[in-house]
Amino acid sequence: MIPVPAFTFIVFSIMAIAAAPAVQAGDPGLVPQGARVTGRVTVSGSSEAPPPLKVFKNRDFCGDTVPNETLLVGRDGGLRNAVAMLRPLDRVVTSMPGRVVLDNYRCAFVPHVQVATMGSELILTNSDRILHTVHARLGKETLFNVGLPTWRQVTKQLDRAGVIRIDCDVLHTWMSAAIIVVTTPYFSVTDTNGDFILDGLPAGSYELEVWHERLGAKTTRVNLGQNGRLYADVYFSFGGKTR
Repeated sequence: MIPVPAFTFIVFSIMAIAAAPAVQAGDPGLVPQGARVTGRVTVSGSSEAPPPLKVFKNRDFCGDTVPNETLLVGRDGGLRNAVAMLRPLDRVVTSMPGRVVLDNYRCAFVPHVQVATMGSELILTNSDRILHTVHARLGKETLFNVGLPTWRQVTKQLDRAGVIRIDCDVLHTWMSAAIIVVTTPYFSVTDTNGDFILDGLPAGSYELEVWHERLGAKTTRVNLGQNGRLYADVYFSFGGKTR
């Protein structure tokens, strides 16, 4: 298991890339309109996977253990399920509400980490044949706590920004998830390699934040020109060491 350190450094390395030409209407061009920020989030140090989580209830259905998704580090140190967000500093933007789904599947919340714009609908479902609950907290405040038999579907509105932590209260203590509710339309969740892409960005000044459920968050400021390209290397480090 990788221990969570008492302190964690995060280093941003920002590299500007020459602006690509704009794609004209009707062109089959490969470069999308607007600026782009791409990057990779990695962890230095040991990449040993955390051990599976022990199951204490409904073992006949869930098994004795389930995978631990709270710290997924690839072979090359890429960190999965980190969230990259860009917030404009020089103007106000509107993020359109959407719809996201949180399912209970094989005794885990799916997806484990997701992002939703403020005002979006959250659809709660249960694909398992056993009872689950969805207990959502913003900080120490409970936003809702609903029971989900397999036949039930519940819709909630995400009308407050922040990190919503999800648990299951029917002694499924291993289950957890996070929903990050944002007021910006520019966000991305890292893939299995730790990569993220933020596309179609207007020129301007932004705050770039990278967040992870166990390793914390760090912000930096970036400036984007029209059709500009930036690459961000983000390093989380254990034990106070950086690279």
